[in-house]
Amino acid sequence: FLELDYKKINKAVADAFDNKGLSVKKTRTVLVLYKDHIIAEKYADGFDVNTPILGWSMTKSITATMFGILQKQGKLSVNQSHLFKDWEQDERSKITLSDLLHMNSGLEWDENYDELSGVTRMLFLDKDMSLSQQKMPAKFKPNTHWNYSSGTTNLLSGYLRTKFATHQDYLDFWYTALLDKIGMHTALIETDLAGNYVGSSYGWASTRDWAKFGTLYLHRGNWNGEQIIDSTWVDYVKTPTNTSNGLYGAQFWLNAGGVYPDVPKDLFSCNGYQGQMVFIIPSKNLVIVRTGLTEDPEFNFNDFLKGILEGVK
Repeated sequence: FLELDYKKINKAVADAFDNKGLSVKKTRTVLVLYKDHIIAEKYADGFDVNTPILGWSMTKSITATMFGILQKQGKLSVNQSHLFKDWEQDERSKITLSDLLHMNSGLEWDENYDELSGVTRMLFLDKDMSLSQQKMPAKFKPNTHWNYSSGTTNLLSGYLRTKFATHQDYLDFWYTALLDKIGMHTALIETDLAGNYVGSSYGWASTRDWAKFGTLYLHRGNWNGEQIIDSTWVDYVKTPTNTSNGLYGAQFWLNAGGVYPDVPKDLFSCNGYQGQMVFIIPSKNLVIVRTGLTEDPEFNFNDFLKGILEGVK
């Protein structure tokens, strides 16, 4: 591509990794896709194109996509409320799928990985992660308070299961309708002991396969001519949640509020614990994947993205 400065791009990618003997940035893999072509790719020792990477909360964006597919098929609407039998007797009956997808359901939750909290108890102790979340009380009215919650995503995964005639149909659907269809052949999503996909956290895929997922959204839901999700769904996940200050959409993170000041505002991303990232920048035809073991401030994502963008005229 004549419009690219490969020297600048390669420098930005190289700078994302630690120099020999250092362990500060802790980047594992980086991949840059421009107009569907890999223009830069680098792996730390011990990682390669086939190594599955645990995406942590990048998995949330996959879970949201399953709702987009089912809505396109006419099997659900994100405006549905009255989602669980246990909620019928109180204000939780008013919570919609859209409230859950946008993380503003008002349910009680503590997303703290440093101690025994809502999220660590759920991920490491709960046998049925969806059922345990159905028991969470309402703390706020729906659509009034944004609170990032892995519990909410596992509620969504459990709700999805109710849309299928058999458990096997539910398990197969994530692969046949999405992962296999877009060639994410290294992808694996783990279940809890009750057989619900841990849609909040336990999705694995190679760096190239994570990039394929980003490419689906770059192309507004179209994969080689097949519309897997409606283009309106892509707009929906990019619509900022009330009270998130432009940070969050529907299981995707946003740059609408300028969290990355040197990056276009149309950037949206799948973000996971310890800096697993798939960045989608439609205005620049870019999908950028970075995986590792650090987040801001140890790894400066604004500077990383800015460096790559300086090579894209």
